[in-house]
Amino acid sequence: MQEYHCFFVDSADQVVRTLTIRCRNDNEAQTRADKLLETGNHIGVEVWIDGRKLYHLWKPGFDPSTLK
Repeated sequence: MQEYHCFFVDSADQVVRTLTIRCRNDNEAQTRADKLLETGNHIGVEVWIDGRKLYHLWKPGFDPSTLK
C-alpha cells in the first residue's frame, strides 16, 4: 500500500484540509478522492504521491475560471 496525500481546496483554490490515504495504486487513490470530494463540502481536491501531482478534480458545477 502506498501513501497518497489529498489536499482539499476552497473556491479560492486554497488548501483547507489535508488527508493521507493508503491505496494499492493510482486508480484506487483517484476513486477514493472522488468519493471524498463528492461527500464533503470542499470545491476541489488534488492528490499527490512522492512529490508528484497525480490528480486534480473540481466539484461538478464549479467553474475554475472564477478563481482569482
